[in-house]
Amino acid sequence: MTTAQLDSEKPGNEALISTAEQLSSLIESLIELGVLVHDNQGTPQSHTASTHKVNQIISQLSGLTSSPYTNQYPVPVDVISYIEDGRNPDIYTREFIEVTAKSNARLKGKMEAFAKLRDVLGDKLGKEFPELVDSIGDIKRRTTVQENDQ
Repeated sequence: MTTAQLDSEKPGNEALISTAEQLSSLIESLIELGVLVHDNQGTPQSHTASTHKVNQIISQLSGLTSSPYTNQYPVPVDVISYIEDGRNPDIYTREFIEVTAKSNARLKGKMEAFAKLRDVLGDKLGKEFPELVDSIGDIKRRTTVQENDQ
């Protein structure tokens, strides 16, 4: 979910909306500073404007880091590196979800394979050692994953 899709009516979104607004303001100030530096005439007025804008950015950064919401949602270092490389963090999220889904599918396959191995091995052991049938049944009951456990 991107910040454009945040619902201000939801009770948990105030922190995200506040942080998004602070970041938007900071980005706008950085763009304005870039314009000021590009158009710098070397005059005292342009120097004053640049100094004022740098001080404004410093106070915005200070406000962002001291915000109670900033530490509420830590940002992984991988995401920061992704953004520093000029890439979209929403793509990072999508790729992360895809990798996690593949990993989950692989683990589910392993679990199903071990369950089949348990059942086949238990059946064979029960036929060869009838006195162990109760113990084998108990093991099967304890190691069977229920649908609502997943």
